[in-house]
Amino acid sequence: MPANISTRTTLQASKLLLAGAVLFVAAMTFNYLPQPYSTWPTIGSIPVNPELVVPALLGVVVVVEAFVEQFSIVLVSLAIFGGLTFLLGTASLYTLYAVESGGVFFIGFFTIIAGILLAVGVFLHTIIRSTAKELD
Repeated sequence: MPANISTRTTLQASKLLLAGAVLFVAAMTFNYLPQPYSTWPTIGSIPVNPELVVPALLGVVVVVEAFVEQFSIVLVSLAIFGGLTFLLGTASLYTLYAVESGGVFFIGFFTIIAGILLAVGVFLHTIIRSTAKELD
């Protein structure tokens, strides 16, 4: 069942905003640019590392949009990858903040890479969908 226009618009805007935020955070992370947040940011006692939280939030929004929009193979594919990105983000946060063992932290790298790929997929899907609507 298709959602109403305001829900669809809100989801689309949130998805594009988060996709842009993922690419912005990734650019800061991989280019060693000054970060506008502290090294270990928290809200109260809850850790909110942007390299992990922003891709996970994008994954949640993509999955929610797939349930709200009409069925399409592309949306289902994006939703599956969005779910994987969300799981990587939550596993990264758990590993980084809850586990007391030492070692090298690789899962965060996979989270930001999955977020970049998901953001590119979101932008490509938006571009293709808007050009298809213009051709109709």
